[in-house]
Amino acid sequence: MTEIRCIGCGVLVPDVAGPRHAYMLSAPGCWQRYCSLEDWKGELSGAESIGVVQDLVDSFAVQHAASTDRRNTQSVAVHLMSLCAGLEGRVPGSERRRRIGRWVRSVYPVLDPAPGTFAVTISDVAAAPLVVRRTTVERLAQVSWSAWSAHHDTVRLWLDAAQ
Repeated sequence: MTEIRCIGCGVLVPDVAGPRHAYMLSAPGCWQRYCSLEDWKGELSGAESIGVVQDLVDSFAVQHAASTDRRNTQSVAVHLMSLCAGLEGRVPGSERRRRIGRWVRSVYPVLDPAPGTFAVTISDVAAAPLVVRRTTVERLAQVSWSAWSAHHDTVRLWLDAAQ
């Protein structure tokens, strides 16, 4: 099967026809890989599982920041805020989800430049054996947040203002 590079995260994915996210730019094959994790996410249990799922959602969003659509700009901002709150502030996933509902009410600028490639992507999570998938998501979150290091101070300011 032919592969193409995802316009968002830069990973090679199968060149397939199919749906894409409404405003996050990704190759259909990348969106397909993300969606393939729905059953796994549903099977997670325990309090920390909400954080794992939130890290997965946050990471996919910030790795697909190629669109200047207002919804995507908002999405990238609040998901970066969530990653920062989780990784640096140790805010649990359930609380991050609640805060995102407040954060999306603000308007955020496009963060430029956006990273073009990532060392860990949704493809790594989808390919990871179940016994290490959670730790792969943790690495995904760390890599996703680190890739945006040029904007960390801005995101921290947004978080401080949102408190």
